Amino acid sequence: MKISVIGAAGTLGSCISFDIIINRLADELVMLDPFQDALTGHWLDLKHTATGKDINVIKGDYPDMAGSDIVVITAGAPTGAIKQRSDLLPGSMPIIKESTLKINQYCPDAIVILETNPVDPLNYELFLLSKNQDRRRFLGYSMNDSIRFRNWIAESFKVPSSSVEGTVIGEHGSTQVMLFSTVKINGKTVKVDEDTKKFIRGQPVIFLGIMENLKPRRTAGWLSAVGTIEVIKAIKNDSGAVLPCNVIQDGEYGYKGLSMTVPVVVGKEGMRSVIKLELTAEEQEGVRNTVSAMNPLMKIVEDYVARS
Repeated sequence: MKISVIGAAGTLGSCISFDIIINRLADELVMLDPFQDALTGHWLDLKHTATGKDINVIKGDYPDMAGSDIVVITAGAPTGAIKQRSDLLPGSMPIIKESTLKINQYCPDAIVILETNPVDPLNYELFLLSKNQDRRRFLGYSMNDSIRFRNWIAESFKVPSSSVEGTVIGEHGSTQVMLFSTVKINGKTVKVDEDTKKFIRGQPVIFLGIMENLKPRRTAGWLSAVGTIEVIKAIKNDSGAVLPCNVIQDGEYGYKGLSMTVPVVVGKEGMRSVIKLELTAEEQEGVRNTVSAMNPLMKIVEDYVARS
């Protein structure tokens, strides 16, 4: 398998590259980034890390992506501290456009895993600019929301996080919909009281604020890499694993013309199918709210693509 990482010199790109090597998920790994000194440093280090793993680690440019089975995009616009991920949209759209056009040129059939925020509208941009507009190929990474949700449930119930199930859908942002109806501990459905729900719903904004105000700022490189590896494994092994991914909607959950997080079956073709969950009335209202928040961002993307 050949995997290319666009933005490999950044925190997230380098973490993902490392995990690809450690898990032996590629025969060839192409690392791309315009910051050549930083890229060279990571490439030299990871090339040696791959010793004994039988992985060819390449410091490359766009033409080297040719034949890639998977392309991971972590590149985004540099910025100062943000209040919400949508603040990053104007600066990141041109970067995603360039990456998409190069993918169209060199590996038009590759499955693309997008990590750049705001992932919802940018995954939609990828799809609209793609050569064949096959929505199965475009998986926006947003699994962190569900992973953190399970962690906060585990802390609230004082149980090991490995015993917790739970899914988050909607925006990868403040309007995300935490599906408390999906929460299970040791395989058994549990009822979450309203105070605990309120506390957990407030955590994403608090978490983002803490990360954005660190000096230097940090991004969730290690966690995102771990989740991305699960997506890559599901593709490589054609496992049919059910994972929360940001995908183009085509009527599932009642919406079209946007990308949002839903549980999907992942296999060698990328998104094999969308899992339609039965939502409570409260969760259905949450989906309406999150779609209302995302629609203006999708319109910005549509206008940008129309001008391109």
